[in-house]
Amino acid sequence: MVSVLLVLLIAAAALGFRLERLELRPFHGDEAVQAVKAGELFDGGLYVYNPYEFHGPSLYYFTLPILKLRGVQRFADARDSDFRLVPVLFGTGLILLLLPMRRTLGTVACLTSAALLAVSPAMVFFSRYYIQEMVLVFFAALALLSLWRFFCKPAAGWMVMLGLAVGMMYATKETSVIFCGALVAAYGWLVMCRRRREGRRLWGVERRAIYLVLLASGVAVLVAGVFYSSLLAHPRGPLDSLLAFRHYFDRSGGDGSAALHQQPWYYYLKMLGYTKDAPGPWWSEGLILALAAVGLIASLRRRVGAAINSELAVFLAIYTICLTVAFALIPYKTPWNLLGFLHGFILMAGIGASVLCQWLPGGVARAVFGGLLLTGCGQLAAQAARANFRFCADSRNPYVYAHALPDVVRLARRISELAALHADGPAMRIHCITPEYWPLPYYLRKLSRIGYWSDIPSAPDAPVIVASAELQEALEPLLHETYHTEFFGLRPGILLVLNIQQDLWDKFLSERQKTAEFTNSPRLSR
Repeated sequence: MVSVLLVLLIAAAALGFRLERLELRPFHGDEAVQAVKAGELFDGGLYVYNPYEFHGPSLYYFTLPILKLRGVQRFADARDSDFRLVPVLFGTGLILLLLPMRRTLGTVACLTSAALLAVSPAMVFFSRYYIQEMVLVFFAALALLSLWRFFCKPAAGWMVMLGLAVGMMYATKETSVIFCGALVAAYGWLVMCRRRREGRRLWGVERRAIYLVLLASGVAVLVAGVFYSSLLAHPRGPLDSLLAFRHYFDRSGGDGSAALHQQPWYYYLKMLGYTKDAPGPWWSEGLILALAAVGLIASLRRRVGAAINSELAVFLAIYTICLTVAFALIPYKTPWNLLGFLHGFILMAGIGASVLCQWLPGGVARAVFGGLLLTGCGQLAAQAARANFRFCADSRNPYVYAHALPDVVRLARRISELAALHADGPAMRIHCITPEYWPLPYYLRKLSRIGYWSDIPSAPDAPVIVASAELQEALEPLLHETYHTEFFGLRPGILLVLNIQQDLWDKFLSERQKTAEFTNSPRLSR
């Protein structure tokens, strides 16, 4: 009972940590895309799967109740934090999923894993990131739990739970097939080890097992089908989700634009092990890697001590190894893709901490080890705070990847202020002439007449024009009006030019001067 209360306290602390200043960091382009897709579903009531981009629909459907509970009437009125609450809740839920495993995982391993999930810089950072990854990892953890509980006590209920988890994984992101492969490999290894130990034939399937697998598969297909078909309103969605794999296989191999994201096999391990971009601070989740290495070795050798079920340890070890190898071999890499096997590393780190604790002689040595472990968790928490607050959009943060600069928010605010002064108001024409513009569509969602071009259109003039610095020189001779220009950063290395028609700019300056005079008037100052 004490361990349950401690896990709940850790989860509560993790939730508070993740909720702090959720709107501090500007939306990443991917976050903005997902938010716009969720907004389309919220306003229009229909989701249509795109087999080339955006991933599955579960993230959007989980967003709907939060928007309604927060009193949002339309997408344009939503706040950044409304969307980021979804990964916050699923990231915290990962900790709670440890509770059903605590008896076979052991108290020390359970509490250590909970603490590391709460303070891991990567886990905290991407629990505040509105993309599919944290939802995917949560349901992968639920599938892991369901398979383990079925192995311990075969029952149809656990297979239904497994089918639900797998269906939700597939309805979340295409990379779910990698997680499913790791789950099958780990469970198959577990079953073969048990059969070898019992002297039974290694291969062969019982009739009841076939029925249970069909039950789980049916539930998974049903769940995924309901989501991809937009609650049966778009019947082609499930078929498109299957056809999409050709595109994603090409992307994972580094073809086309995906070549920009190709990284060496050790990319994730280096990121977790040690990163320093001078003159920035150093970053390391080495404590997790070191404890996980101990846990992996002890688990594969079945020397995890009496507190931990050795079969569970092997199951988690094989799952973690398979995920790690798969994501290391795929050339296409982005930082958030490490979350799946990092979750496995954290579970193995909990086992490693338990093994070391059992190996240490006497209570004093264990107390010292516990103190060192708490100190290490504190240091990870300090890194997480640094990553999420001080360096939340800074390229020196290893988890910041092609992120939008705070300038984007300032640019959107300036355009909104100009629209408020224009005769057309929110319907003021805005031309965005740049190949790179996300997350601008999200930040300009209250404005209704925005056109986007990757090259200069035949009639480029508009009250406000946003152009890439590369196109600005070619754009200027084609403009018939006089414009005032300002410069804003979109992402590191990408500069945007804001062109404002001179009469609109003059009106803006006049209104600003009136506001300044009013603010500084003697009557107001008294």
